[in-house]
Amino acid sequence: MAYPEERTRLSKHFDGPESSYKDRWADLWDAGDFLPWDRGGPNPALIDLLDQRKDLLGDCFNQEDAGVRRRKRALVPGCGRGYDVLLLASRGYDAYGLEVSAKATQGCLEEKAANGHKYSAKNESAGAGKSTFLTGDFFQSKWASDVGGVESFDLIYDYTSTWATQG
Repeated sequence: MAYPEERTRLSKHFDGPESSYKDRWADLWDAGDFLPWDRGGPNPALIDLLDQRKDLLGDCFNQEDAGVRRRKRALVPGCGRGYDVLLLASRGYDAYGLEVSAKATQGCLEEKAANGHKYSAKNESAGAGKSTFLTGDFFQSKWASDVGGVESFDLIYDYTSTWATQG
């Protein structure tokens, strides 16, 4: 989203009380004709991080007590159509995408159905993790309690959502 006219249009769309940001995002998704943040695929920076900086994240498993391995859990708040969630799952994470708009969550499920095959397991011995899409407000606790709490995630990948939803 590098174009000034897109930024201006988004800024005008979000003028008004901060308390209505959820509805304003939902309005954009419901209309579906102005989604300038949707680039049609995973973020290249996340691809690079997962593929080239394993020293920062390790592998997709945690070693638990008694030698039990547990698949790491990743959260992508404001996941858009879910590209980054599908990418994380292909790298072995149990990945969760969170969107404030039910229409956006439906778009995630449609993307997964149409293009999930493009996100095959990168490491066959680890296999793919699962991808789950949720509708909820990152700043409220309902969605988190449904999935074991925010603290249950090993990785939270936020590309733009928290700055785009608050003040």
